[in-house]
Order: sequence, then C-alpha cells, then structure tokens
Amino acid sequence: MNLKHSTITSAILLVFFFLAGCQVAPVKVAEKNNDVTAKNTAVMKQWVAELNRSNLPFLQEVIHEDFVDHNPFPGVPANKAGYISLLTKAHHEWFPGIQVTIEDIVAGDDKVAVRLSVKAKHVGNVMGAPGTGKELSWDAYAIYRLKDGQLIDRWEMLDSFSFMSQLGLAKAAQ
Repeated sequence: MNLKHSTITSAILLVFFFLAGCQVAPVKVAEKNNDVTAKNTAVMKQWVAELNRSNLPFLQEVIHEDFVDHNPFPGVPANKAGYISLLTKAHHEWFPGIQVTIEDIVAGDDKVAVRLSVKAKHVGNVMGAPGTGKELSWDAYAIYRLKDGQLIDRWEMLDSFSFMSQLGLAKAAQ
C-alpha cells in the first residue's frame, strides 16, 4: 500500500511540475477597437436619422457595393440594389413618413446590433394588402456588419406576426 501511495504521489507531483513548467498561452479575447466601435455606432445612428428624413441618396454612400441582406423581404434581391429598392418603395409607396427609433444599440468590433421600433401610416399596396390609412407599429431586431464605415451585411428579423396582422394578412392566426 505504501508503494502504491508513493507512486500516486509521484505521478501527481510529476503532472504538477510538468504543468507548472508549461507556458499556457492566454486565451485571446476579442479586443475591442473603441474607435471602430464608436464610428460604427455613429454610422448606425446617422443611418436611422437619414432614413427618418427619407434621405434615400444617403443610401448610395453608406451601403457597401458588396452588401448582402441575409433576411431579404420576399421577392427582393439580397444585394445593395435590392435593399435600396425596398427602402425606396417603403418610403415612397407603402409608408411615407415612416419613423424608425433605435431603442437599444450594442456594438463591438465590426458589428452593430439594434432593437428598433417602427411607426408608419400604411398607404400603399404591401404584399397584396391595399393601403388602409391605418397607423402601424412593429419592432425589428437587426445586426449589421460594417466595413470601412459602410453597411456590408444585414441580418434582420421583424415582428412578422404583428406586421402581417396590422396589414390584415394574418387573420387566420388571430
């Protein structure tokens, strides 16, 4: 028993000294580049402010040529032209005067996450629902990736049930 105890103790000490002699590389935590994070946050805030002004020419400047919309509106191409077309329709045909509010914004490195609330008067035909003149409101959650101060990726989910219900397109589920 004594030999067994001594062997176990020796093995434990051997492992301890081995590990103590090893240099363990520190876990690399994503370093926050405060300048980039602050700039990207400012771009998103300006983006929403310009949307609220219906300053659609601003879109050409802030959306990157290689933009990808990972959750495009049905029937809309997932590229820059498609996204600009969608926003143009929303602002000129479906919801003139649409207002977007940033409720929360969180940024890190090249990504900015936002929780948005949207208010708009429904005046145009959206997804087969003719304009009703009703004031609508819905929430959306989005993550944008920016490159060189431009939007290059978008992942957005909106409260589809609320949106569709207010358009009168979700009656079976109500």
